[in-house]
Amino acid sequence: MRDGYRFEFGALDEPDAPKAQALKPLEEAAEVYGAWQDCDDMRLSPIMTARREYRQNLIDECMDVVQAVVSLLDAEGFTQQDVDAAIERCNERNRERGRL
Repeated sequence: MRDGYRFEFGALDEPDAPKAQALKPLEEAAEVYGAWQDCDDMRLSPIMTARREYRQNLIDECMDVVQAVVSLLDAEGFTQQDVDAAIERCNERNRERGRL
């Protein structure tokens, strides 16, 4: 298991309207799935430059999801302490399910 990743993301300066803000992670997640499909289709390609391009697109789309989530948390007024506590609860749930 990996130790995880460390991210430093600030929230967007001008949040969207509340409903749009809440929908943005879903929209971005759909784009991740599309990028993953493209990447998966190229997984066995002998053309390394194409594989690198699709992998870069996939990670870029993933970071768009993270940015959208960070911005939603900020728009809703959550603090770092709230986020830290939620991460620990998430980790505990995953430990209980045998995922960690």
